[in-house]
Amino acid sequence: MAARRPADWQPPRGLLLALAASLILAGLPQLLRQPGVLTLLWLILLGWRLALAWQGRPSPSTWLRLLLTAAGVGLILIEYGAFFGREPGSALLVFLSIMKFVELRRPRDAQLLIFLGYFMLGVAFLFSQSLWLGAWLVLAVWALTSVWVALSDPRQPLPARRHARLAGRLLLGAVPLLLLLFLLFPRIPGPLWSLPGDAHSGVTGLSDAMEPGRISELAGSEAVAFRVQFDGPPPPPAQRYWRGPVLALTDGRRWETQPVRAGQRLPSNVQAGRLLEPRGEPVRQTLTLEPHNQVHLLALDRPGSVPEGAWLTPDLQLISETRVRLRQRYEVVSYPQVRVAASAPGRRDITRGYPADLDPRVLALARGWRAAADSPQAIIDQALRHFNQEHFIYTLTPPRLGANPVGEFLFETRRGFCEHYAAAFTLLMRAAGLPARVVTGYLGGEYNAAGDYLVVRQSDAHAWAEVWLPEGGWVRVDPTTAIAPERIESRIEVGASRDSGAVRFWTDGTRGWQRTLQEMRQSWDALNHRWNQWVLDYGPERQRDFLSGLGLPDVSWRGLGLTLLLLLIPVLALLAWWMLRPRETARDPAVRLYRAFCRRLARHGIRPEPGETPRQLLARIRRTRPALAPAAGRVIQRYQVLRYRRQPPRDALEALRRAVRAFR
Repeated sequence: MAARRPADWQPPRGLLLALAASLILAGLPQLLRQPGVLTLLWLILLGWRLALAWQGRPSPSTWLRLLLTAAGVGLILIEYGAFFGREPGSALLVFLSIMKFVELRRPRDAQLLIFLGYFMLGVAFLFSQSLWLGAWLVLAVWALTSVWVALSDPRQPLPARRHARLAGRLLLGAVPLLLLLFLLFPRIPGPLWSLPGDAHSGVTGLSDAMEPGRISELAGSEAVAFRVQFDGPPPPPAQRYWRGPVLALTDGRRWETQPVRAGQRLPSNVQAGRLLEPRGEPVRQTLTLEPHNQVHLLALDRPGSVPEGAWLTPDLQLISETRVRLRQRYEVVSYPQVRVAASAPGRRDITRGYPADLDPRVLALARGWRAAADSPQAIIDQALRHFNQEHFIYTLTPPRLGANPVGEFLFETRRGFCEHYAAAFTLLMRAAGLPARVVTGYLGGEYNAAGDYLVVRQSDAHAWAEVWLPEGGWVRVDPTTAIAPERIESRIEVGASRDSGAVRFWTDGTRGWQRTLQEMRQSWDALNHRWNQWVLDYGPERQRDFLSGLGLPDVSWRGLGLTLLLLLIPVLALLAWWMLRPRETARDPAVRLYRAFCRRLARHGIRPEPGETPRQLLARIRRTRPALAPAAGRVIQRYQVLRYRRQPPRDALEALRRAVRAFR
């Protein structure tokens, strides 16, 4: 005879619902991120298992579960095309967790689900390390721990509030140890929550190439590009140009950076070198750059120092030794007022060239300016007047350009974004015989009063030109500033990014509820900035600075281990004393009320003797304090009913509570 399958474990409905809710909390970050069909399947399986439990039916058979598992795994393979990697791996984990919930047959299955929930929360940090997710993690861990406490308590059912309070106390008790390990445990370079193969996914920002429409795609993005703090007052808005890739090579449509040979790298401070001739005070800044998967770094124009792990090109472009796939924090000294000396001769020759098939109309226009001008500056002024007087329009939605983009823009459409104007102006200067190049970066930034720093967003992306003048070196020229205000479309402004200077969408946050919303937004961004600095970016260098401030110069692995051990000993000793100390445990509400009665009785000079029963205590009260006997008798009689009668009345506990309150 075949062995009969043992009866499934049937948890209380409240416990099952709590387990399902905690799983939803743990899996929600992935459920919101993965394809909708996988999330729908997950929710259907969850509801089906709850319906089976409500009807008192057993869990599905093994064969049915295997079929469902195969179908779900196949669906994941169809959606992602693989099982390995961050996206498919996390989707597979969340799906297997719901299949374990469907299989739920024993208490240990529920405990395994709780452990899977903890693991799913850890996996969620591979996708985001935001403050929102951190707060969500605390809530989900609390919910999972509450269910774990309920599973570990054999006296079911009990009020969920008591399980939640106990779980909260357990988690709060772990906070000191958590902080100690976080601050003192030896750090490894880079954050824990990253996978090399996925580091570049989802990042946006400037690239080392520019084509028509490339920068305008960023104009609608409110994603943060970087944040910057100044040692002293920030520079005036007109000087807040943030230098990025310098583009000198072009085929007439696409602009690219010029390769740098090893001998042309400038790895050290160049403020007194041959490139920069400072004519003003330096500006010291600390930038926190968001990952963009490129090698360029940003700095206030023009950088005069090089941060660690980077080098400077002859074009004054900061280059990181590795791609910026993680958030980076670095310091730079810049000189907004400076004369930039000549680059290497070969590099400056490239900034004179233009495509052989450049539109003849462009050549004729530029050569006409050169013939009529008496100086290079006059050619620049004539070009800016041309953009101002010839009905050029500044727009986020320029028409698509063909094989001859500069000629079509200058003589046909006359509608473009900053990259159209920068590219056209640069080629006009080259056609007129002046060395010129395109510089991309950002313009402006929003001042955050709550954190005392500037926030530069992707919508602040900008492009401008630099022209070589014999008397001034490389001079910045921004042709978009020449556009007449009445020819600016899409309610964007030229020369005023929020409070400081870039092309932006019009927002008025200076009065009423708009100002309140702006202040709330800035406060939240400042909180995120501190989260990024002190939690996510707490690496070896920041740990070294923190410990040095505490007077602990030895930050080697051995020194950190010894310090951690010395601090753990008193913490563990205190924890052991707390757990092993003799204390009374009174989980029964009737016992707690009786003890409250004894405390009130002690005010009258009567205390229960060791081993004295409630009946014996009442007899002593009648002998020594007969006036208290009636009220004390009512308390003790109701207490004995609750303690010793098999089925006490429903209102017995409330009657005892009233009697204790009445005793004075």
